[in-house]
Amino acid sequence: MTQTSTFRFQFRSAPGQIVTPIGGPRETESMYSPYAMQQITLTVTGASPFAAEVTVEIVFPLQDGSGLSGTVGPVTIALGQTATQAAATIAAAWNAEPQAYQLYTATSNLAVITLVARSYNVSIPAASIVGTFSDDPTHTLPAAETVAAGAPSIVMGRFYQYGTIAQPLAIGGTPRDCKPATTAAGATITTLRGVVGREANSTMLALPNLQSVPDAYPAGQPWPGLLRGQVYAQVDPASATMTEGGQVHVVVAAGVYSQIGSVAAAADGGNTIRIDNAPAGNVLAAVVSVEENLQPFTTSSGRFVLLKLNRTL
Repeated sequence: MTQTSTFRFQFRSAPGQIVTPIGGPRETESMYSPYAMQQITLTVTGASPFAAEVTVEIVFPLQDGSGLSGTVGPVTIALGQTATQAAATIAAAWNAEPQAYQLYTATSNLAVITLVARSYNVSIPAASIVGTFSDDPTHTLPAAETVAAGAPSIVMGRFYQYGTIAQPLAIGGTPRDCKPATTAAGATITTLRGVVGREANSTMLALPNLQSVPDAYPAGQPWPGLLRGQVYAQVDPASATMTEGGQVHVVVAAGVYSQIGSVAAAADGGNTIRIDNAPAGNVLAAVVSVEENLQPFTTSSGRFVLLKLNRTL
């Protein structure tokens, strides 16, 4: 079945649309999309211990749109301090500077200062954080990015599993009562949770709807995960047509199928998990309506099938 009307499709099989009747048996949990905090290292290089008293100053760009810079220091490194001691002194000075501490938390280990972003929205090029010793080039403080900031999106209508909490949680932290979640990549039958849902139908979303980009929740944003009820799930493009009474397999790794977290009509070895006959206590799913191919204008935005989920906790 292909939906070709302009707005009717938005109410019917919008990805992740929870269609369980109001008051019906459904269960959702509040989750949020994962992210990776950027990390930058500053390494004290040169002779250790220091043969003379020196100062070090670190300049970093502010993130208020002004184009201005902030400064840590000058910080005094005393005669006889080792590189390890100097790194600890610099880290303490960074954390004592309000503008710097709002962006990164500093720790030290041996001669390395590690700056961990305090929000998943912070991603400053390492080259923009410049540390200079007064006896440069005898001692230097080169910066390098060791962990790139990541803001993955959780696609609506796909299966998910629990993820790990990103640290630190000073600004972009865990919303109260929400649990972190990831896509179903690498999931097992016991770790697979439910489907990324939407409580409101897509007629309430901003127009225009882009068929080339799947609806998704950005990093750090809370969203509902459906554990029990009926929801429209995404069907992998390579899957055969899914039919009532047919098998339901969740894609957890790339192989024959490519959309992690989507469903398919047949197994692909260890790349899929069958859930229409799952053991008690895990996610069970059954196809309860014909598959639909959303085509509101001229370009298809994907295939979707109405699943009935039942996870016994």
